[in-house]
Amino acid sequence: MQVRFLPSFPPIFFGLGAVGKIGEALATTNITKPLIITDKGLVEYGVLNHLTESIPSNIDFSVFDDIPENPTILGVENSLNAYRENGCNGIIALGGGSVLDSGKALRVITNQDGRLHLYLKDPSKITADVAPYITIPSTAGTGAEITWGGGIHPDVDTPAFGLRSPYLKPDIAICDPEITRTLPPKLTAATGMDAITHCVEGYLSNNHNPISEAVALDGIKRVISYIGRAFRNGDDMEARENMSMAAIQGGIAIEMGLGPIHALSMAFSDAPLHHGTLVTVSMPAVMRFYNGLKGDKLDKVAIAMGLPEGDNSGNRIAEKIEELNFEMSLPSTVRQMGYKKNDLGRMIEDASSSHFNLPAPKKPTKEDYKIIIEEVLG
Repeated sequence: MQVRFLPSFPPIFFGLGAVGKIGEALATTNITKPLIITDKGLVEYGVLNHLTESIPSNIDFSVFDDIPENPTILGVENSLNAYRENGCNGIIALGGGSVLDSGKALRVITNQDGRLHLYLKDPSKITADVAPYITIPSTAGTGAEITWGGGIHPDVDTPAFGLRSPYLKPDIAICDPEITRTLPPKLTAATGMDAITHCVEGYLSNNHNPISEAVALDGIKRVISYIGRAFRNGDDMEARENMSMAAIQGGIAIEMGLGPIHALSMAFSDAPLHHGTLVTVSMPAVMRFYNGLKGDKLDKVAIAMGLPEGDNSGNRIAEKIEELNFEMSLPSTVRQMGYKKNDLGRMIEDASSSHFNLPAPKKPTKEDYKIIIEEVLG
């Protein structure tokens, strides 16, 4: 029997009130002077206060609240300056995917060479000498709170470089659905749909991991069952709790690999578009492309969504995603997101050359990508 590595996830405090475990998490990771990295929106909405009020009174902390909407090298380097100036010895990331990915990059350059571009070009240079790291997601979708990969943009209009290493996996995640209560409906929808793309692409990938596959199918069911409720009523804490769990399940599914939906995110990453919205807009075209996929996995995705199995399951999955997007007022094309560029040849090249294609069960050719991209563009 072949011996395989089955990636797992860090310890997680999960449930309403989990943020109250921050003192225990700090003690476990030996962090005595944390730098909290976050964004200005979470400060404005009082989410940061929700965290800081739970930090034990004997812990001195500093805050860096200037992480941009999409993670950039400059944002990480500026947070490193704050880390060093305040004599910190660990990191708490409070936020969505941008903040959580920025924290992964920050934990590398705090103890190792401070030039982030060295590790973006060659993540194999990352060693175990990283700063202690606690994640607290403020959205329910990216799964970045538990994964050991991320993406950092050289600047806001440049495609991201991947950063992937076992040493990036957070030490502890604190997933408190209460933190997501103030997330606006539009972001609830977009980040939640990000979770379903992770579950679907991870499940369909060529990497076989029965444990993660079962988790991914359950994650698909949760999103289908609860995202509409969370979108319509942010105070529906049953829905918020299930969406927070679905996000973690998507993070587990990511470790099986992604696919063309995320390859398309590379094709359009030369503009500051919201990642969750971008992948859910791209998903229907890829699901239609998958019609006729060998095996029963596409049928199992359809069943998890409450749809009939059988011929052309990809069409039914695509229609369900389009229905959800419409109900939650998400755009149906990338043009509707404000994307104005027209270099179709470059888009095709970026999508077809993406590493996200490697685990895909059916890899689009450049001609396939031309058809898919023209549909996604609108």
